[in-house]
Amino acid sequence: MNDLSNAKIDSYSDDEIKSFYEKAMESGMTEAQLYRLAVEKGLSNAEMIKLRNRLQTINIVKKPAINTDDNQSVTDGKKEEIQHAYDTAKKSLPKQSFENDAEIFGSELFTSNSLVFEPNLRIPTPAGYILGPDDEIIVNVYGFSEKSYNLKVNEEGYIYIQNVGPIYVSGLSMDQAGEKIKAKMASSIYKAIGSGQTKVQISLGKIRSIRVTVIGEAKKPGTFTVSSLTTLYNILYLCGGPTKMGTYRKIELIRGNEVKRSADLYSFLLKGNQKDNILLQEGDVIRIPYYKTRVSIEGEVKRKGKFEVLDKENFNDLLEFCGGFTDNAFKGSISVERIAEKEKTMLDLDAKDFDTFKPKGSDKYFIGKLLDRFENRIIISGSVFRPGPYQLTEGLTVKNLIERAGGITEDAYTVRATIFRNNIDKTPTTLSVSIDSVLKYNQTVYLQKDDSISVHSIFDFRDKYMITVKGEVKKPGDYRWRENLSVKDLLLSIGGLTDFGDSSKIEISRRLKNADVSKVNHTQTDIFIVNLANNKDILLQPYDIISVKNLPGYANQRNVLILGEVLSPGQYSLSKSADRISDVFKRVGGFKASADTTSVKIRRYVQSELSAEEREAIFKRVYNLRQDSLSTNDRLKKDVYKTSFLISINLSEAMRHPDGPENITLEDGDIITIDRNTSLVKVSGEVYFPTVVPYDGNVNLRYYIKRAGNYTGNARKVGTMVIYPDGKVKIVKRFLFFKSYPKVTSRSEIFVPQKSVKNKARMTTGEWALLVSALGIVANVIITSRK
Repeated sequence: MNDLSNAKIDSYSDDEIKSFYEKAMESGMTEAQLYRLAVEKGLSNAEMIKLRNRLQTINIVKKPAINTDDNQSVTDGKKEEIQHAYDTAKKSLPKQSFENDAEIFGSELFTSNSLVFEPNLRIPTPAGYILGPDDEIIVNVYGFSEKSYNLKVNEEGYIYIQNVGPIYVSGLSMDQAGEKIKAKMASSIYKAIGSGQTKVQISLGKIRSIRVTVIGEAKKPGTFTVSSLTTLYNILYLCGGPTKMGTYRKIELIRGNEVKRSADLYSFLLKGNQKDNILLQEGDVIRIPYYKTRVSIEGEVKRKGKFEVLDKENFNDLLEFCGGFTDNAFKGSISVERIAEKEKTMLDLDAKDFDTFKPKGSDKYFIGKLLDRFENRIIISGSVFRPGPYQLTEGLTVKNLIERAGGITEDAYTVRATIFRNNIDKTPTTLSVSIDSVLKYNQTVYLQKDDSISVHSIFDFRDKYMITVKGEVKKPGDYRWRENLSVKDLLLSIGGLTDFGDSSKIEISRRLKNADVSKVNHTQTDIFIVNLANNKDILLQPYDIISVKNLPGYANQRNVLILGEVLSPGQYSLSKSADRISDVFKRVGGFKASADTTSVKIRRYVQSELSAEEREAIFKRVYNLRQDSLSTNDRLKKDVYKTSFLISINLSEAMRHPDGPENITLEDGDIITIDRNTSLVKVSGEVYFPTVVPYDGNVNLRYYIKRAGNYTGNARKVGTMVIYPDGKVKIVKRFLFFKSYPKVTSRSEIFVPQKSVKNKARMTTGEWALLVSALGIVANVIITSRK
């Protein structure tokens, strides 16, 4: 975790927190150093308080002795203590801001989360490990005697074995210490070690902590307490690596006031060589000096950036650092920008000088691209067997190039070929050449750089002749015309006619090239009729159109679907073109007892070739609508885009009178539904209690109105309507003082509309006129009868 600035402690589980803490303790860090490292990695004050609280919660860190409030994670005193530790850690950070320079080669070693050089504590004891105080040695005795010892090296460097005595091991390697321990034990109580009857196994147990100091151009210089298994690369990672001014090539390990090792990180970065990754010892000092020579390289190399070079290295070494040239790099010469005594200067570095050219500090190298052009390319295309680019050799002729390309194909147009050429000033020009003259008469035509020769085909000068086949054939479409192609041959090649194709009247439409356009009614197309049953056949010509019609008497089956209360619902085929409802219902086997045969609903889908857009245009024109009327008028919009509609039929009437208007002709796809007879009447609208009333055939409309609580004060009584199951509607009418009530049937609905303010308790003008006229007639009758 290199960056903890956005870390949220609450997002980690207890096991993860515990694992982090244990790893820190195993590496030799104290709790205070752990907090300091967290601050250095960017952990905020609030999150550090949460971290301390979590460690207390899972019983890793001792809780404060003072009782804390339930609403506080730690006491105010503990908060002040942590705040003080936080501020102290912040102050201990280097004042100089060492931002990472991603361009510096090797900086990713210390910035990438995947490259964490932590000490590995679960490994065999490394060869050459030197023992010191606080190391633990495990001695297992087995064989003739069985015993196990856990021995800690004390401050003076001794271990003590009971009945054996003290043994000095500090400063010895594990191998040296093992031999010394075995010899001491064999000379005392374990005599059988010498004969081999008793064996001794010695290993390293717990390891000690050591203090290592990092100085120089490190991002976080200071003294680190780490495990004795820590290596040079481990401590470099802990200190953040070199700064932008620090070297990656000569990192010094100072031991006993002498430079023990000068580490070059490039050997690890380029070759994975860890020869410099040695174990550290107590009191070691790692010094990171300033870099001496650093250059940058850009352009067509595999790894761009800044690289550090040593005095003995040349430009070829620099190329190895950056991975070498890319495939598109121009390798002949490289541009070098160099700082002179007073100003910058430019150098051209030739390829022959790569191994002797010495880079200098702040050099900038730019590797350019190859030119997108060829120095010796020519191209041949068209009617040759192997078209493509070829090498231009000295004295190459058109004949030589054609021979290289495998020769010309059979369809080559040998009268004339075209050479596309560029002049010296790159202006394009063309040159014509006869292939016959070149191949037959050895005419010499030399080729130049970037020439492109095109050998034409005879088909390039002809139209692409096609034949069109339409109608009832297996594979209609356009087909290539060939000489001597007949109608029968073409139809056979495309699979023949469909089952309902008429083979006796195949129509062929042919273009005319010499139509007499001076006549008003001149012939434009020749029409031929072919009967495939006859032996006579017709040869086709380019652009002929073959049309195969349907057989006159062939028709697809038409079907209707009957649903609802019939004995045999399902799909029924129409046997005649004018089948009616009564014809189909004779085949359904009768109706169920629950069927309402007084009405039938038929859903019929729109049979129209017009698209929705065309129907919309017609509506606008007929109703003189504005452009946006359909979008604002939902009713008109539904009419335009409606794909089906309902037809209500009185089935009883249709069955009684087959020639009557109710017995309509059925269409393909009709869906006929016979509803269930519920024997109920629905009353809605301006009544006090809208409800459903059982049907009674001996009463009239007023009976149902009273069952629903009678009219409300806002009811328009004259407008009361009866909606029948077949969709028909009848309303209450009034003439003078008399009202006419429509008949009510089962499954019908009585709807009472609301009267408007204008017609409330007021007769219309027409009604007043009728009343006056009627009264006049009555008066005349009375006067006449008295006379």
